[in-house]
Amino acid sequence: MNHENRSRPAGARRRTQSEALQSAFRILARRDHITGELALKLRRKGYGRKAVDAALERCRDLGYLDDARTARMMADHLVARGYGPLRICQVLGQKGLEEALVEQVMAAGQSEDDQVRAAQKVLEKKASRLRRESDPWKRRQIAYRFLSGRGFPSAVVNRVIDDI
Repeated sequence: MNHENRSRPAGARRRTQSEALQSAFRILARRDHITGELALKLRRKGYGRKAVDAALERCRDLGYLDDARTARMMADHLVARGYGPLRICQVLGQKGLEEALVEQVMAAGQSEDDQVRAAQKVLEKKASRLRRESDPWKRRQIAYRFLSGRGFPSAVVNRVIDDI
C-alpha cells in the first residue's frame, strides 16, 4: 500500500479545484464563514491543500469570504443575544480570527454606557430569581456572577448591580 492510498479510500478519485469551489459556494450559501472554518470544512470533505487554497482565494476575490465582515456580524449577533464584550472576544478568538481583527471589531463596538444598558436588559430576564432572594448581598452576588458569565467587564457589572 503506497502513501497516497492511505490518505484516500480505495477507488476514490482526486477532488478537483472546481469541485472544491462549488462546495465552498454551497457552504457559504448557508451562512458566512471565517476563512479557517471554510478551509477546515473543505479539507474534511477530502479536498487537497491546493484545491482549498484556490477555492478560498476565489471566494475572497468574489467577496463571498470576508473575515472582517463576518466577525462584525458575529459580534452583532452575540450582542443581540445579550453577551458582553469579553465573551464576544472569546468566541471570535475561538473561531480562529487574528487578534488584531478581533480588537478592530471590538473597538467599533459598544461604549461602556451601551454595555451598561445591555447588561441591565439581560439582567431583567433574571429579575424573578433576584426578587426571590431576600438577602441584598446574595442578590448582588447572583447578579454579578450572571453578568460576568455573560462576558460583561467588572466595571459595567458594578455599575449595574449598584442599582439593585
